[in-house]
Amino acid sequence: MTGLDAAGTSTPADGQGSCGPECEQALGRLFAYVDRELEPGDADQVRQHIEDCRPCLDEIAVETMLKELVKRCCQDKAPADLRVKIHAQLTTLRVSRTL
Repeated sequence: MTGLDAAGTSTPADGQGSCGPECEQALGRLFAYVDRELEPGDADQVRQHIEDCRPCLDEIAVETMLKELVKRCCQDKAPADLRVKIHAQLTTLRVSRTL
């Protein structure tokens, strides 16, 4: 995980190394990388960086674990009547906006 140093620059929380522009760029695209939303070339750049940078590798491991935990814990389905209520509200809003 990253923190901020005295200058407000992002730094690894474990104190290993210093985060430079490459780390800033990789961490800025971390969520998109974890969600597989990057173009192949961009994903390759992030992948290569995290393979060579221990603090960023640790950061992506934490983010991936957090994403999996949220996914596992949020498997409950909303009640069927909730969908009906939301649909009715959206229909009401849509009709009132067109009038």
